[in-house]
Amino acid sequence: MQYYVGYNLSNNIDVYTNTSGVERRYEKVYERVIKLYKEFDNTFTITVKNQDQKKQFVAGTECELQISDESGSLIRTVIGTVLDDGSTTTTKGQIQFTLSESAMLDLDQIFYHGVLRFTDTDSTVKLLYASTRYDAALQFEVVGDTSPEFIESQLVTQFTIIGDEYSSSSVDAQPNRNSNSALHTAVYYLTDFTGSIKIMGTMSDGASYGTEVQQSEFYLIDRQTYTSATGNFPVSFTGVHKRVAFVITQDDSSTVLAGVDKILYRS
Repeated sequence: MQYYVGYNLSNNIDVYTNTSGVERRYEKVYERVIKLYKEFDNTFTITVKNQDQKKQFVAGTECELQISDESGSLIRTVIGTVLDDGSTTTTKGQIQFTLSESAMLDLDQIFYHGVLRFTDTDSTVKLLYASTRYDAALQFEVVGDTSPEFIESQLVTQFTIIGDEYSSSSVDAQPNRNSNSALHTAVYYLTDFTGSIKIMGTMSDGASYGTEVQQSEFYLIDRQTYTSATGNFPVSFTGVHKRVAFVITQDDSSTVLAGVDKILYRS
């Protein structure tokens, strides 16, 4: 029989504020990366210490975490909850931060850094250091795919007439999240539709099937033909594509597209 150990751990991180005196008996030699998981609420607690590794009371203070990406652009600001009541030693120096699951949706699966903007009881604003070497940045890694993630379908309802075809705008096929066997699905919502629907794909960034000079950059992925069709008709295909477009041809000569209510697409 195989056994696996699971750990129920408190996510605690030490940070530092400079106090009077120069005594420094301890040096922090390793700073772990704080992992944030996209499919969950993420809560972690920082403990404020001085340069001598002694916890400091922080009751009555405020602390703000500013998270930036690799280019230095501010992505998200999180206000901390001070757990320290000024008298209890078990919560001395503790400030808790929570990034909700919805807040994680805006974060890509890359590395970020954060700085702690600390407002002391005398209203002075200072930086809390990540180490006793006066390093300012806390390191974060956003991790995804730890559990199934709901991906909202893209809604396609607008089509432009090009000759005898009606083309949707090019839709992002999100190749960065797919492997070579990536599965794509589309559902056609039809009402008494007679004609054909093609799925065209391209590996060119920003290419639009609606621009005649760019149509040569697209290739045929799938084509379905319908006769007086009413209902929902799913279509699946695989492969890595930068963008896709849905192209409709009606059997009659009408200049108004009829019978295709909408298309839902998910990559």
